[in-house]
Amino acid sequence: MTLEYNTLIVLVGTVALGMTAGIVGCLALLRRRALLGDALSHATLPGICLAFILLGQRDFPFLLGGALVTGLLGVTTVAVLTRWTRIKEDTATGLVLSLFFGVGITLSSYIQNHSTTGAQAGIDSFILGKTAGMVLGDLYFIGGTAIAVLLVIVLFYKELKLLSFDSAFAAVEGWPVLRLDLLFLLLLTVTTVIGLPAVGVVLMVALLVIPAAAARLWTQRLGTMMALSALFGAITGAVGTLLSTSYPNLPAGPVIVLAAAGIFVVSVLAAPHRGVIARTLSLRQMRRRRERRKLLVFFFERREQGQSILDTGDFEKAFGGPQPRGLSDVMRDGWVSGGEGSWELTEQGLDRAMEVTRAHRLWVHYLLTEAEIDRDLVDPDTDTIEAILPAEVVARLQRELRADGRFPERSALPC
Repeated sequence: MTLEYNTLIVLVGTVALGMTAGIVGCLALLRRRALLGDALSHATLPGICLAFILLGQRDFPFLLGGALVTGLLGVTTVAVLTRWTRIKEDTATGLVLSLFFGVGITLSSYIQNHSTTGAQAGIDSFILGKTAGMVLGDLYFIGGTAIAVLLVIVLFYKELKLLSFDSAFAAVEGWPVLRLDLLFLLLLTVTTVIGLPAVGVVLMVALLVIPAAAARLWTQRLGTMMALSALFGAITGAVGTLLSTSYPNLPAGPVIVLAAAGIFVVSVLAAPHRGVIARTLSLRQMRRRRERRKLLVFFFERREQGQSILDTGDFEKAFGGPQPRGLSDVMRDGWVSGGEGSWELTEQGLDRAMEVTRAHRLWVHYLLTEAEIDRDLVDPDTDTIEAILPAEVVARLQRELRADGRFPERSALPC
């Protein structure tokens, strides 16, 4: 597909914006400042309108300069209200968002009704964005600002990382937390301002939050999260621009946000460990594993009582059915043999059943006698008790179980 000159400019601009917003959005998400980006974007509208009223014409850098001033004013207002009053940050953010946006809409209406150049200026396009109006000078401005923002993040990566995860520890260690926080707010403000022409005041927060939220589902490392978020932001910018070019009736700004939402939905479903599919499969595997272990413990305890062969009646009494869940699994693993109404442990199954029973009884005994750790953090069916408890504690628990005659071992089994 051959791209026209203007389309190529818009494509490069939206990709650069998506990457920058994705990286800065990671810091905002980890700092729990995502809603602040929404207030900040709404606070920029009065600055755009005032800059146009003062200049009398559409000058892209000048309009964004006005947006930067009122955006910083909005962020400062939130900080002042939070620090010097009893108002919580979410309430202060909502107040600033509604107040500044109301002022911006009022000024925008005034410009459209009283200025002969107001319609040509495209002031109203800053509300929902007008990506197609981007020219080469706008691209230079966006690209240069994005490079500056990314350079600052690279230079202060270690400090911003510490601030994002544990600001209290950073303060104790003597780091300039206030100045770092102001630097982060400046980066957030600048990124929001350069994104206004593409997606507008209303949708800019989506470009900051959605790629970062999607990336957070895929990793637990900040560097990887930033890289993925930048990639997702670039993809959303490219997809939104190309779809808007292919279908002229589709505005690029909302399409970019919808593309970001699509990536987020895919991430929610398919992300490893945290995705819905992965968590569903993990829970299913955990349930099946517990069913197998419970069945092995049942077989071993009956073996301790001198019963080596079990029938459907034994299962009916213990599990409420002739064939409990997990029976087919332990037979497939080679731990249980039999069929047609009678089953018994194999030699390999007996060794595995002893391991499972041992771990289960050690955990139960420990929780009943000491319980120095939260019971919700322990799976009594796990084999890895040595990985959690000290070796001397495990040895003592084993001695106590042997003294009670409850430690599972072959020598204690009836012949």
